[in-house]
Amino acid sequence: MTTRASQGSLTDARVLPIAALALVGAAYAAWTPVARADATTESRAVRLIVGTPPGSGVDFLMRTLADPLQQRLGQPVVVENRPGADGIIGARLVAGAAPDGNVLLPATRSQVALNPVIRRDAGYDPFVHFAPITMLAHQAILVLVHPSVPARTVGEMIAHSRAHPGRLHYGSGATTFMFVAEAFKRATGADLGHVPYVGVPPSVLGAVAGDVQVVFADVTAALPQIRAGRLRVLAVMSDRRLAALPDVPTLGEAGVADFDAPVWLALFAPAGTPGERVERLLAAFTQVLARKDVAEKLLDAGILPSPSTSQALTAFLRHEIARNTSLARTIGLLP
Repeated sequence: MTTRASQGSLTDARVLPIAALALVGAAYAAWTPVARADATTESRAVRLIVGTPPGSGVDFLMRTLADPLQQRLGQPVVVENRPGADGIIGARLVAGAAPDGNVLLPATRSQVALNPVIRRDAGYDPFVHFAPITMLAHQAILVLVHPSVPARTVGEMIAHSRAHPGRLHYGSGATTFMFVAEAFKRATGADLGHVPYVGVPPSVLGAVAGDVQVVFADVTAALPQIRAGRLRVLAVMSDRRLAALPDVPTLGEAGVADFDAPVWLALFAPAGTPGERVERLLAAFTQVLARKDVAEKLLDAGILPSPSTSQALTAFLRHEIARNTSLARTIGLLP
């Protein structure tokens, strides 16, 4: 099984094991005085512009990090949800912000590696308008169905969709999840129509209401509905089972081998942000992600902390855009 939704797939730099994060954080602390903000920024808040609605994986990640970041940076840290246009509204806001490192984009794969590939109207180039800081985390994606679907395994869902062509539809709350679902369809032959939603939480609610029968969603958005019995989870797109859902098989255990479903979150500042400020932010985020209490809370939500260097993030983003361009061409989504 080679799914990397929870472990990442950095091209030129490997995702750091959780056990090593504390060592990295300590190394940064030894040379970077991140607890003291620059005199020009110490009285200003750091704004984390989240391009998804509350309740999404990236929203959960940023709200988990906000308080410890505030302690580390010595500045107020504010999470602002600016959903719309699959994250484009939030990304444009950061691209046009002052390059002082006080307005940051915790970016989804959709925002920086998919929308610039498939939409001419995105309005930004990730290599021109943003300064990469660090990879933040990788997310596990769940395959879920409405209870009315007579399937309790991924194999049964695939077989049911083939036996009833045109009857099952999946909801996706972002381009990332749509790409994952379309790749799943190509790998398995599942017959699933597509219904887009403005955000992952709305797509989950669409499945709860029965407006769609299948949904691909992150753990953060789906877990309350699973526990309430409103959705049935069939598999996790990960190389290992999740602590929050120990009885749910991985996609490989469910019979779909060698499926790569990268879903990741990374941090960017506006282009032109001074290198010293980028390094300060890199150090702060790395140290916070290394905290045991933070890492455990994220892992319980299916989010694997995986910081990187700025250079590694740039190389990884180039690789992702090349791969997404190829997949978009294959499924006919190039603009």
